[in-house]
Amino acid sequence: MTSTIAAAAAPAEPAVRDISVLAVWVACAALFAILVVLVIVNPEILNGKGQTTEFGLIEQGQNLILLIALALAADTFARADAPLLRWWLVVVFVGTFYLLGEEMSWGQHYFGWATTGVFAEINDQGETNFHNTPDGWLDQKPRAILLFGMILGTIVHPLVKWARKGRGLFDRPWWLAPTLASLAPVIFSQLAALPKRIDKLEILPYSLGLIRWSEAEEIFLYVFFITYLMSLRTRLVQRKRLGLSPAG
Repeated sequence: MTSTIAAAAAPAEPAVRDISVLAVWVACAALFAILVVLVIVNPEILNGKGQTTEFGLIEQGQNLILLIALALAADTFARADAPLLRWWLVVVFVGTFYLLGEEMSWGQHYFGWATTGVFAEINDQGETNFHNTPDGWLDQKPRAILLFGMILGTIVHPLVKWARKGRGLFDRPWWLAPTLASLAPVIFSQLAALPKRIDKLEILPYSLGLIRWSEAEEIFLYVFFITYLMSLRTRLVQRKRLGLSPAG
């Protein structure tokens, strides 16, 4: 009884500011609209017309987004002083670095070396990367796991938190779950995935013919890393200013 009264009398934890959810939605909607307009005006934009495919505008955009996410991960790591949080940021940094390396075929797209050895045997596109191997263990399955985590964190977790009046699926540590600020890139990634899924289901009497439109889906999957890290960094700075535990 005494502990209950003490807990009730304890001051509520100060509110921690997050990045603007509205700003993220506006930015993602604008990016999606630009991609749609570019494809309508020039359908070949997805294929990097006049260049090799991997030097197309979409692919270079992906690389830029991952570079920004990598810089954010490094900056947030430098600001973090809780061991578990720093280890988590190492995981995020390594994962982002791996994605960037794979997108660039570890430099092959820029330096143009030939594909030899084991990559010539296992890579179905003749590139020095792992995600184009036929079994999908280094491409489709990791992507599915990532998408599952994104949906769990940005949709299921907030809904459970709302239903339980403040208790989500994983509230501790505070830095693990993404916030609603990261919902927009998840939604737009799935909007970008619709044409391919519609073609696979053969719902329409014709194919939409958006070759490699899945690249747009990847753009928003990578934007998620930026929103997640910006949100985490913003909340970390706020918690320090408010004197709250950085570990949570």
